Amino acid sequence: MFGGLAYRSFIFWPVGCGDSTTVAISDDVVVQIDLNDGAIADSRDNERIPVVDELVAKLPKRNGKPYLACFILTHPDLDHCKGFRDLLKRVIIGELWHTPRVFREYEYHADMSDDAKVFRKEAKRRVAATIKAGGDPGAGDRVRVIGYDELLQEDDYRALPRVFFTHPGNSIELIDGRDMSAVFSAFVHAPFKDDSAGDRNETSLALQVTLINGSQAMQGLFLGDLAYPTLRRVFDETRRHVNDHRLTWNALLAPHHCSKKAMYEKGANGNDVLKQDILDDLEGAQEKGAFIIASSSAIPGSNISGDNPPHAKARNRYEEIVSGQFLCTGEYSTPQNMRPIILSLTANGVVLASGAYHLSEAAKAGLAAAVAKARGDSAPPSAKVGFGRS
Repeated sequence: MFGGLAYRSFIFWPVGCGDSTTVAISDDVVVQIDLNDGAIADSRDNERIPVVDELVAKLPKRNGKPYLACFILTHPDLDHCKGFRDLLKRVIIGELWHTPRVFREYEYHADMSDDAKVFRKEAKRRVAATIKAGGDPGAGDRVRVIGYDELLQEDDYRALPRVFFTHPGNSIELIDGRDMSAVFSAFVHAPFKDDSAGDRNETSLALQVTLINGSQAMQGLFLGDLAYPTLRRVFDETRRHVNDHRLTWNALLAPHHCSKKAMYEKGANGNDVLKQDILDDLEGAQEKGAFIIASSSAIPGSNISGDNPPHAKARNRYEEIVSGQFLCTGEYSTPQNMRPIILSLTANGVVLASGAYHLSEAAKAGLAAAVAKARGDSAPPSAKVGFGRS
């Protein structure tokens, strides 16, 4: 299993305010959900692990090169795709999953990062390769488009076989052409059809990912950067179709890096209004001993108006409802003990793999270089202060 793990696992990497989750399914099938790569070590943000270096060092090999079965992009913000260019150069990526929003981003859009442009170009290349093949183009060229968009009716995409599309309300058990239904399933909650051209965060791909080990299962909710209105709709639509079991979770990746927008909206007077209904629904859908993970820098004790995530009041609400533990990647990992949060599915259920995590030599070198560049010497930072950006 990936990195010497004994069990199927969710690996939440410390990457500052951004998402990078590795899903270890089997010895030769590993999936990456989003990426915010980079070794940063300064007085503000010192807990990041260079994820691409770790993947290159620990992924299984295919034809002598590191092999990632699937890369899933929830949406093309930089803090979800940073480092993709490097990953694409160094790793065989069997399959890409993404929403049509990637196609909507203009070629020279000022807000589109270089890594997002590389992802868009690669996705379009794979679409063309699939159309040319008239079917499955094989590992390294596979693509799956999840969601809706009128753009997909245009000439460049119209001929893409329907088998490579998935709409919300359906499950995916194929990974890079392999039937993984005995050990894996991904249920698609969003984006909804009328969200396809809206705010970029609200077009996020939202999944319930299930890992299976015999009679045991571990379910994770990965909700991108969704805010309350879309989260409300996820629950309402799923229940309307009598799919309540698709909402259960052992692991919840707090939306938008522990943003208060998951459970607060602005009232008429400009004050935050708590939406207790979504907290009640999340609480009711969790399994016993569940975990809520904030993929963010260390969370401050309080925020001022206008602060980006992570938000202290969101943490407080999550800690009130979680049946197990609330964990923050930027607090769990420290300069003295650099490590991801690993939830593993054992024969006895879901456990926090709290033992020492061994970084690859390449990652250690990247961190050392970051420290030297940021500080001018090798002294570790003395404190961590939370910060984020949308």
